[in-house]
Amino acid sequence: MNIREQIENTFDGKAFKRPLFYNYEGGLRFELSEGGNYLNKFLTAHRKAMEACSQIFSGCEDITVCARVYGGKRLLSSLSTLRPLREAGLYPISGKEHWTEFDEEWLGDEDYSDSLWHYIAFNAPSEYIINALWCALSSDFGCINPNPMADIYLFNLSKGVMVFPYDDRGMDIAGPNKQFLKELYDQFEQYLLDYDKEAMDAVFGKKP
Repeated sequence: MNIREQIENTFDGKAFKRPLFYNYEGGLRFELSEGGNYLNKFLTAHRKAMEACSQIFSGCEDITVCARVYGGKRLLSSLSTLRPLREAGLYPISGKEHWTEFDEEWLGDEDYSDSLWHYIAFNAPSEYIINALWCALSSDFGCINPNPMADIYLFNLSKGVMVFPYDDRGMDIAGPNKQFLKELYDQFEQYLLDYDKEAMDAVFGKKP
């Protein structure tokens, strides 16, 4: 079974639907950046995301990474994104899978008739979590590089958990392993986004 099939089977075909938190019920939504200048926001977001990912991928020698890139019908149309991905070690020379999908939301829009999402998935050593989070969380900061402007997804397929840091403001964690998500809820409750806390409490909160 290839990486794409593993992701689709494990996460019921919902892994790349956005917003992930609302499309894959029973997940967690973290609030990452706080106050201060852009550097403080970025570093705080990276630190908090690393804390959670250190638990999610604890004991893993390898992680599964998927970068989602917007472009034309050919992957080479996205060279401006592929270069910083390669710089960050997130576009390996070999051992990667590539597939494309047309977004149903673009139906009927002539401007997007030749547009596709390109997915680049591969397995990497767990130390690449740092690089992957950097690329994901820098997306709103043009002065922080590398900044590939790609969606970055991290998967622990054996544990049934995925991580989507959508920008410096937040990160969604989802999957079928509700027991492990409950452990994350208990450990990182102080990082959970207040706006969606009631929904998370309803799934993982202590029963009266």
